[in-house]
Amino acid sequence: MKIDRKTGADAISESARAIAMEHGILLSECVWDLGQDFRLEHAHRLDLVTATKSVRLYFPDLELTTSGNEHREKRTRDRLHRAISQLISRPPTATYTYR
Repeated sequence: MKIDRKTGADAISESARAIAMEHGILLSECVWDLGQDFRLEHAHRLDLVTATKSVRLYFPDLELTTSGNEHREKRTRDRLHRAISQLISRPPTATYTYR
């Protein structure tokens, strides 16, 4: 039986692009490294890249190979939201002020 990790990776990439668009962020790349060592807890890596920033996420094999699990899908979307929030450009704030 062949397990199709690429389909799961593509679905997660599409979710990441949709979430980024909600925040007004243009992802230039969603780069996957689908690892082969499944003994590791997080064998698969996703790099979300914009013109100026990037963020890296790691996913366990189960998140790429299963669908229809509501809890797992929610956890994946929450992780994507947190990662994409790191890509939002914010002006620096002063760490101190003068009186």
